[in-house]
Amino acid sequence: MKKEIFLQLAKKYEEGSCTPEEKMAVESFFDKMQDQSSDIELSDAKGDVILNKILLELQVKPKKYTFRKVLKIAAVFVIGLSIAFSAAQFIFQPAVITQIAAKGEKKEIFLEDGSVIVLNSNSSITYPEEFETTRNIQLVGQAYFKVFRDVKRPFIVQTHDVKVRVLGTSFDINSYNHHDTKVSVITGKVEVTSPTGKKVQITKNQQADLIKNSDLQISEENSKDKIAWISNTIMLKNTKLSETVKIIENWYNVDITIEDPELNNLTISGKFKDEKLENVLESIAYLKNLKINYTTKKQITIRKKTP
Repeated sequence: MKKEIFLQLAKKYEEGSCTPEEKMAVESFFDKMQDQSSDIELSDAKGDVILNKILLELQVKPKKYTFRKVLKIAAVFVIGLSIAFSAAQFIFQPAVITQIAAKGEKKEIFLEDGSVIVLNSNSSITYPEEFETTRNIQLVGQAYFKVFRDVKRPFIVQTHDVKVRVLGTSFDINSYNHHDTKVSVITGKVEVTSPTGKKVQITKNQQADLIKNSDLQISEENSKDKIAWISNTIMLKNTKLSETVKIIENWYNVDITIEDPELNNLTISGKFKDEKLENVLESIAYLKNLKINYTTKKQITIRKKTP
């Protein structure tokens, strides 16, 4: 294929049908070759030897070529090989797939290796259509992974800050940009690598938290609580109001403003399964003595309740 591409480009160059860019590249390369060989005296005999070698390599019958044309053909040959190599990389690179779960929705994804991914709201994953020596996934947001075991092809998930490596297990990664990444293991074992290169291994009911300006911290928690969202359950456990608001925004596809910054650090605990937005907000308002105002159905403000 490379030889055919070269011959095609050589023919275009001889016929003068190259694009301006192709012609400029050929001439530029030729000039460099001339500069490099300017101090070398080439006899006609040496030129003929070079010419015959090039033509023999290309399986082309000798013609009335000048040595200058030989150099030009060689230049086109190099360009042809470069183009062929770049084209091959493009052609044979596996197709990349991106799956997105918008605000207010969840999406279940089945990979070609048998693994299953559940995307939470306002999240996305990117991965090759066919895996090769590794199974690489890029995650933005939150997802639950049930990985098909394959010891020859590690399953690697990269977020904006950590890398998680497994062979076969189930785990949850919460990497929304509004808070630090959390990795929770439901079954098996995973290895988590921080941006500093520190690695930790966690197993069932363990969670690795990447703390801002710090490093990975391991804690013991019920992993099932971390995937409650899969069964349409919002699980809050001493969760700051600022983080709770982000969860609700993704869950119900709304925009919420906390009017007083002092309210951000209020902590909320509760469990809401298949609840309407209004019920969730009113429960939080009742527990924390807050007031909920609806500018529109999707524009909401939380403020202190005044006497």
